[in-house]
Amino acid sequence: MIHQPPDSSDLTDLQIRRATPADGPAVQQFVFATLRSYGIEPDPDGLDADVVAFGKAADGPVLEWVAALAGSPVGSVVLTADGKGEAKLSKLFVDASHRGHGIGRRLLLHAMAEGQARRFRRLYLETRVAYREAVRLYEVTGWQRGPDLPPGYGPDRTYFLDLSAPAEGHP
Repeated sequence: MIHQPPDSSDLTDLQIRRATPADGPAVQQFVFATLRSYGIEPDPDGLDADVVAFGKAADGPVLEWVAALAGSPVGSVVLTADGKGEAKLSKLFVDASHRGHGIGRRLLLHAMAEGQARRFRRLYLETRVAYREAVRLYEVTGWQRGPDLPPGYGPDRTYFLDLSAPAEGHP
């Protein structure tokens, strides 16, 4: 069930659109800067390889979006279908200079709505407990905490969202 808390931010200039190859460098820059701000060295050949290739996914199992202001990416999110009726949400990041205005919430709600529209039964994600703002956002939008991940893996926590139940306020 998707919960949509009110968002009082005025984001009338914000556009959420499919990512293009031209978006890749900006997304890589703010994702890697965010990771470093948490003391995490980016892993471009491993966990962060998808950031290096961001914007190059064709229609198919990987769906990439950016939040753009004046045409420039300031946020990102990815849904990757697993072929079993579920999709993994990843790379939900907002450039540090644009945080606190509801952009992350808008990106998350967009990805959740896309998951419903594509008839995924469930979305799931991996995150780090250190990303306090993201963890809070997942929890207030109806995501349920799943099992913790093993130490040393990188991300340490999982969440899932059941999309088979109707959204609150809808039949």
